[in-house]
This record gives sequence, C-alpha cells and structure tokens, in this order.
Amino acid sequence: MKKTTKGALAAAAAAALMVGGAGTLAFWTDDETIPGGTIDAGHLDLVTDTTNTGCGAWVLDSGEQAPETWANGAPLVPGDVLTKECLFTIDAQGNHLRATVAASAPAATGTLAAGLAIDATDITVGGVADTEFTEADDGAALGVTVTVEFTDPGVADNTYNDPATDITAVLNDITVTATQVHS
Repeated sequence: MKKTTKGALAAAAAAALMVGGAGTLAFWTDDETIPGGTIDAGHLDLVTDTTNTGCGAWVLDSGEQAPETWANGAPLVPGDVLTKECLFTIDAQGNHLRATVAASAPAATGTLAAGLAIDATDITVGGVADTEFTEADDGAALGVTVTVEFTDPGVADNTYNDPATDITAVLNDITVTATQVHS
C-alpha cells in the first residue's frame, strides 16, 4: 500500500473517532426558563341576597297585592293583569366576561290557560332594559317582570261564561338563564 493511501486512511479514522464522541467536537446549547403560574377560572351566577331577594308577591293591575292563591281561590276577571317582579344579584367574576340573559317561554296548563297572555321578557340589568351584561355589572340587579293578563278570548263552548264551571290554570315555572358568551 502506498504511503499516501495509508496516511489518508489514518486521517479518516482519526476524524471518525473525533466526530463519533471520542473526540473534542462540541455543539453549543443554551436554555431559558419560561415561568409558570396559577390560572384561575372566574364564575357566573345569579344569586338572591338581602338586596335582591328573588321574586316578590303577585300584584294586580290596580296596585293591590293579589292573594298567592289567585289561581285557585281568588278568581280573576277578564282584563285583570297580574305582575310579579323578580330581582337577582349578578355575580360575574372574570376578565372579559360577557353574558346574555333570557327567560324561558312562559306557559300555563288548565282550562283557563287559553284565556291568559303570559309574558316574561321585561329583563333589566341595573334598572335599565338589557339582555346582556359584563363583569363590570358584578353586583348589579338583574330584574325580570312576569305578567299574566286574563284576556278572555272566549271559546266556542262558552266555558268562560258558565258560572257553574270552575276553570283554573297553573303557571309553569319560568327559568331565567344567564349564558356566558365570547365575542
């Protein structure tokens, strides 16, 4: 074998040993730490408290308080309007919190139900008509007004004019829902 070939093989073997980990070839590295931290979730709640105590009593359109048994023991007459004011406190914690508010569709069952117009759409936030709020409204009053009007539409069998007929309606529960949205 020639001296130059032997020298080239020796140089190649030495280079292979150096790169293979037995040599002094090194790569630079560095690192930095990204600090962690606590992440907390906020909350959304409608509560009753000493200021906003939930729903008050039914009130007749004349301003007098209606008996709580208005459907079964204190008959209404056509044209009567019952109103119930409900107030809840908004508990909204969270940066960039946005929410919408709606009341479920009011409904009644029973013979008199066809003669009632029921509404629960008068929603207020802080005393102003609104169906949205933010974390800035934390602690504000959320109001919902329920109205029940005896409209007496009349029915084909003249049920409403029959004094012997004891007709009633039962108002179903109405649910007020605040739903967080992201916009």
